[in-house]
Amino acid sequence: MSGLKVYQAMARALAESGLGPMFGLVGDANLYLVDSFVREHGGRFLGAANESSAALMAIGYAALSGKVGLASVTHGPAVSNTLTALIEGVKSFTPVVLLCGDTAFGDRENLQDIPQRELVIATGAGFEQVRSPATAVADLARAVRRAQMERRPVALDIPTDMQHEVVPYEACPLLVPPSPPKVAPAGDDLDNAVGILAAARRPIVLAGRGAVDDEARAALLRLARRLDAPLATTLKAKGLFRGQDGDLGVFGTLSTPAAVEAILKADCVISFGASLTGYTTSHGAYLKGKRVVQVSPAAADLGRWHVPDVGLIAGVAETVEAIVHWLDEAEVAPSGFRQELSLDGAAALPVTGQARGGGRLDYVDALTRLDGMLPPDRVLVIDYGRFMVKALQLIDVPHPRHLLHTGNSGSIGLGMSYAVGAGAAEPKRPVALFVGDGGFMLGGLAEFNAAARHGTDLIVVVCNDGSYGVEHMQLRAKGMDPGLVTFDWPDFAPLAQALGGHGVTVRNGADLDRVGEAIAGGGRPLLIDLRLDPDHVPVY
Repeated sequence: MSGLKVYQAMARALAESGLGPMFGLVGDANLYLVDSFVREHGGRFLGAANESSAALMAIGYAALSGKVGLASVTHGPAVSNTLTALIEGVKSFTPVVLLCGDTAFGDRENLQDIPQRELVIATGAGFEQVRSPATAVADLARAVRRAQMERRPVALDIPTDMQHEVVPYEACPLLVPPSPPKVAPAGDDLDNAVGILAAARRPIVLAGRGAVDDEARAALLRLARRLDAPLATTLKAKGLFRGQDGDLGVFGTLSTPAAVEAILKADCVISFGASLTGYTTSHGAYLKGKRVVQVSPAAADLGRWHVPDVGLIAGVAETVEAIVHWLDEAEVAPSGFRQELSLDGAAALPVTGQARGGGRLDYVDALTRLDGMLPPDRVLVIDYGRFMVKALQLIDVPHPRHLLHTGNSGSIGLGMSYAVGAGAAEPKRPVALFVGDGGFMLGGLAEFNAAARHGTDLIVVVCNDGSYGVEHMQLRAKGMDPGLVTFDWPDFAPLAQALGGHGVTVRNGADLDRVGEAIAGGGRPLLIDLRLDPDHVPVY
């Protein structure tokens, strides 16, 4: 053991555990910790323009990588600036540690002194306090492990007056070694689940984000064949069964007409790794009158939104193995439901553009063409707003884990920071971000420069209708003047150039022809400004 200052000991523990990169914004209460992490231990630090963005970058990194994200901010307003990001992290079940400097206990006149614990707790995030210099590394380890196990952000509060104390250092592992659950179902719950499936005449196999790995996918395909049932996914698992016989696509409010028809006919749903939110269940309508079996390795996931008839705390492959075994033992015949449905192209959305006069840009056509122009091996990040539904439907990803959307807390403007974090998680894979003009101005403008500074391979598509789209639509529907939510934004393409990237303005179909060349030419980050008519941007 050797003596180190507290900030050095914490930086060393972070580096030795392999955590990072660290996203953040440096101030007097976290300056020395970040400096030690970078200069003494070779850690990577990605600076943001805003503390909320720093926390969101860590969330985007964690959401894509599956690792614990790491962010650091100073005290006072820096912490209060992260509150929206913390709420997003809580609602998306994303593990992040936010290293917060804090005002020295006796410095009551400090302008940045605020009740940080109370603010963090109010978001639903966890809170850990560095209790003394001697316990600092142990307190850090507890924060990291809590974030990992509780699947939410945890803030660690580090008072400035402790950071320069000298303490003995002893290596301390921060992370719990990952061990995927291999839990086999048993007992009455398994018997009841098998009984429900044996009695079902029109079952559907549903996969959520918790069942998108290769082993789970293979198991669910096996179960669907055994039941002769169609397959569907939640939005976050979109594309998992692409190209497979019986694929319904998304189960929920974004279902295709053919999928909705099949869902309404079904009498049973067996769900794996899905939380069954109101969006998945169409606010309960898609599960009405159906028997539901919900399977998850985490007890907290069962019944969070919809209470199932049977809940199984078990792994996907283990559950499928047990169910198929007992169905075979009982000689239960396949349902035949998949055979009675006409599922050719059921997962494909009918694409109908809205022809615009005067050479105006059609949004649906633009998205369809962009889907073919964007690099196929991409990460897709979609911000929140009126534009997002069509983007979610028409822009594809090679695998569900490469789809991130920021609508978990209903805030616009989070996507740019998510995208920078995602780019750090997989730097060799290009990131495509779709964001509204309001969201870009709210949370994306400054962090476009962060993407340029950090060399993020990023393509930003600004769906620019010159307004807050949902509010514009609501006012128009009531015959009211939408001027209050209409904006004369600056020209985004030259602005992107000034911020260190490149920009292309698209006003019509002819302009769109040039976009493919700009994408293929590299020069990231690239901003594509789609000029849309606010009265003709379809939602569904």
